Amino acid sequence: MKKFLFLLLAFAFVCFAADDDKHPWYVNLKGNKAFSNFQLEEQLDIPEEFGKMDTTKQDFMMRLSLENIKALYYSRGYYSLSMSMEIHRDIISADSSVRGYFITIRDGERYRFSGGKIIVPEESRVELDESKLNIAQDHLYNQDDIAEDLEDIQKAYRREGYLHSTLSSIEMIDTTRKKIFVQITVNPGAKVMMGNMISSSHRSKDKRNPNVVISETGLTDTAWLSSLWRIPEGEIIDGNQYNTFRNKLFSTQLFTQIKMSDSLREDGLSDVYLNVTERIPGETRYGFFFEEIYGFGAFASAKHKNFLGHFHEFSASAQIAQHKQEASIGYANPLLFGTSFSFIPTAIRFEDHVTLNHEKINPPAYPDSLEERYEVINRADLTFGITKHIRFRGTFDTRYVNKNQDRLFKVKGETALTFDYTDDYFNPTKGIRLAPTFGAGSNWKADLQNPTMVGNPYTYGEMTINLYHPLFWTFYGAISGSAGKFFAKALEDDARIFYQGGTRSVRGYRFRSIFASDTSYESTVDDDGNDIIDTVINTGLTPLYFRFNEEIRWTFPWKSWQRWQIVQFYDWAKVTDSESSKYAEKERESFGFGVRYRWQFLTFRLDYAFKKDLSNWDLEHFASGRFAFDLSQTF
Repeated sequence: MKKFLFLLLAFAFVCFAADDDKHPWYVNLKGNKAFSNFQLEEQLDIPEEFGKMDTTKQDFMMRLSLENIKALYYSRGYYSLSMSMEIHRDIISADSSVRGYFITIRDGERYRFSGGKIIVPEESRVELDESKLNIAQDHLYNQDDIAEDLEDIQKAYRREGYLHSTLSSIEMIDTTRKKIFVQITVNPGAKVMMGNMISSSHRSKDKRNPNVVISETGLTDTAWLSSLWRIPEGEIIDGNQYNTFRNKLFSTQLFTQIKMSDSLREDGLSDVYLNVTERIPGETRYGFFFEEIYGFGAFASAKHKNFLGHFHEFSASAQIAQHKQEASIGYANPLLFGTSFSFIPTAIRFEDHVTLNHEKINPPAYPDSLEERYEVINRADLTFGITKHIRFRGTFDTRYVNKNQDRLFKVKGETALTFDYTDDYFNPTKGIRLAPTFGAGSNWKADLQNPTMVGNPYTYGEMTINLYHPLFWTFYGAISGSAGKFFAKALEDDARIFYQGGTRSVRGYRFRSIFASDTSYESTVDDDGNDIIDTVINTGLTPLYFRFNEEIRWTFPWKSWQRWQIVQFYDWAKVTDSESSKYAEKERESFGFGVRYRWQFLTFRLDYAFKKDLSNWDLEHFASGRFAFDLSQTF
């Protein structure tokens, strides 16, 4: 016991001794209106070792950090800013004190643009509508607007072949009128005329040992790669197409580096040199997953990219879960027609997969029964970016289905657009995303001698809108609205894609358990002559659904905990049917909290629906079915 007390005292002594070298401090901000305290404290960018510095260095570092706050205000036009700092010393005890930095800020009036001027040699001037530039508008000053104008002007000059044009800007501040005049100087250089395209490729280094080069020469057929360039010899090189070509090669995800340069020849033409660094072409993946309807499982996949040096991809994959087993082979070409259409900024990717699938799930209307299906699926996808923010997908899906001894051929086509204006595609905190979808399909008897149609062809449409916005401090808001409708009657197997409920819909409810339905009763007689009443649940075949999801996400502000989030959520969904006189609508909602953990490209998500009846605030009983677990953000 004495030894234990001695060790405890020694530990305490070490802790206090370590604290003797620290100088506690805090920051107090007041008077600021344009930016929040959290934004300004982040802008200070105080180093972690700040508390270990002596007080003289602390004061110097803090005054230096104030320049970061000034830069933030000036970038938004607050040139009337006044800022002062007082240093207080709070006595805690005879041997300790805390240093306080009291920063007083007066934002002042925000300056506005008063116009602009472009200076360029007259013989090199390019036609440009200067009245549409941001600096020509009478609105509040923002440095980002100038950067956007510089980018637009440079694009206009590069479009005319001035690949080496450089731009600079000078801001003239009128403190009397609170105005800023911007002068932009363009040094266009010489026009670049197309000569020859000369390509070369080499392999990237091993990620495990970057000092070892796998191979000097890459797999890509460089003559074929050069043939993708579409500007003929003797023509002016459109700089935008020059950049688009590079972006298309990057979008294939086959290269780690792409370098393009040009060299002037004696005849006035310029050769273009393309040097690419290839990724390792072989790729294998394996891991574990969890899906609500299939349970826990494992997967493995192998892929070879750039087969024969012409960007062909072949792949194979397999997955085994509690209620699903699947194997597939695939082919993809990530540059199909990708260079022919200069207005498309990315490669046009064609991908086709043939899949053998076996699964056992609980059908929506009969959760106590089991639905077993065997499928042979062929799915082809065509994807490309229309602009930087707009992406197109076209899908053609054909499959043979054997479900509970019913055999069908199913054919479905679907087109979708994604309008993405968010700051991060996988974990957005600001912006908007829209995704309209339209599809059509039909079902046929799996009889090659007499393939008659089952039911009628059906069509459907869907629209999803997601909004993301920072609230305050490290709190972020996210809402999602979605609606979909079948315009013609489908089979239940197809209509159920619009049924609601589950981890990505209304949490706390079984997957696809929210649907419009009609209950009827059928009487049968058993072997003993007794009457048996069977309950038959008929589900809507032309569903119309509305869904709303809301989340407030709090990211932990501490650096070592910034991968964690606490989330409050509210989900609501309503499913009706065009035959409303026959099928009764269903409406459900839930309210709860959850936790997120971001790990590399995965987000572990665990939610619990505390309330499913919001007509009152009485406590509801705990149930394991109210948990929702997934490996992604909700939306």
